[in-house]
Amino acid sequence: MTRLKGRLQVPGDKSISHRALIFAALSKGKTQISGLSSAVDCLSTVACLKTVGLDIDVKGSADICINAKGLESLVSPSAVLDAANSGTTMRLLSGLMAGSKFSCCFDGDASLRRRPMGRLLDPLRAMGATVEYENVEGGALFRLIGGNLVGKEFHLDVASAQLQTALLLAGLQASGKTTIVLPGLVRDHTTRLFKHIGVPLEQTAANTAAVTKLSAPISPFVLKIPGDISSAAFFMVAAACLPGSEIVLTNLGLNPGRCLIIDVLQEMGAHIEILSRREEGGEPVGDVLVRYNGLLSGATIDGKRLASGVDEIPVLSLAGALCGGTFLVRDAAELKVKESDRLASLITNLSQAGVAIVQEGDGFKINGANKIKGGSFWKSNGDHRMAMTGIIADLLSQEEIAVDDRECIVVSYPSFLADLSALSLG
Repeated sequence: MTRLKGRLQVPGDKSISHRALIFAALSKGKTQISGLSSAVDCLSTVACLKTVGLDIDVKGSADICINAKGLESLVSPSAVLDAANSGTTMRLLSGLMAGSKFSCCFDGDASLRRRPMGRLLDPLRAMGATVEYENVEGGALFRLIGGNLVGKEFHLDVASAQLQTALLLAGLQASGKTTIVLPGLVRDHTTRLFKHIGVPLEQTAANTAAVTKLSAPISPFVLKIPGDISSAAFFMVAAACLPGSEIVLTNLGLNPGRCLIIDVLQEMGAHIEILSRREEGGEPVGDVLVRYNGLLSGATIDGKRLASGVDEIPVLSLAGALCGGTFLVRDAAELKVKESDRLASLITNLSQAGVAIVQEGDGFKINGANKIKGGSFWKSNGDHRMAMTGIIADLLSQEEIAVDDRECIVVSYPSFLADLSALSLG
């Protein structure tokens, strides 16, 4: 039976990479970023930033230099800002460009055009920006016309770090104060990075952040980006489920709003240790050891916890299929509006692989059977995380699971197959 052994440094955190690139536009001077994510999504952000006037020099596969001259130097794009498959690119750049004196047209691929943008663009409208939809109300493609923004207080219905970040970026260009109140805790990369690079920020509670208009460009900064825990999640689940496995994932970001994967696996009985805890660039970082520890127990994940790891639910469901109890996920409607309808996709793919899974409202229940039979076809629907989940499902199954589309993995993790091969021992 295959087992995983060895040490691995996964690519840089995708969420932090997007933010570091975009926040450099707030500065004046040369910003140096190392450990940048290799994801195609982040290259979409780079391309869009170049289109609005930033001078970006890719010095290596993960090292980059950005020469910025402050927000006033941004230029009217001569082409559509194409976010491709990246919702983060589209949402965060919408917040940045909402305070500009010109218009920008945002578009993406067919998958991104289906994703909801109205829950961000409506608040931007309330602040003074103009939004014109070309196709479907509330989605791309749309034109954003910057205006004289006025700060507002927003109590968001969705615990979304992307919405919070975009509105704070708009608030840095608005008169008065802009306050964002979240319904629950989320990954706090934005507030940590604001503090680290010198963006003025007010926090009266863990779920509340406020900014006022930036009076001058911030100083350029140097940032080393830690490994992406969402990318590491696939190896964590595999090591926790394959007898004889023991891996160490080095220099991994351990943001408290991102650790659902670790928390749930530990609750299920997996052996996980955090080694060499430290802080880099305002973020908690460590080396994570995962060792096989026998049959896992069941777990329940409800809506209050999902914001700290909704992207990891697909691969966690594999641990649920192999557990000795019941694996229950509730209030996961957000799974339906990702790159694909991941809820429907999980239920179909796991059912065909012999897993006892049923949909319950906006979630699902798995009766764990300590096996995934396999012998089935796994449809990814062009969704990178579903494709990687399918590949791990094949690794854990009794019979082969054929994944239809592996090319889409480059969206978030181009070296995934090579890294998995480096850890796999027959």
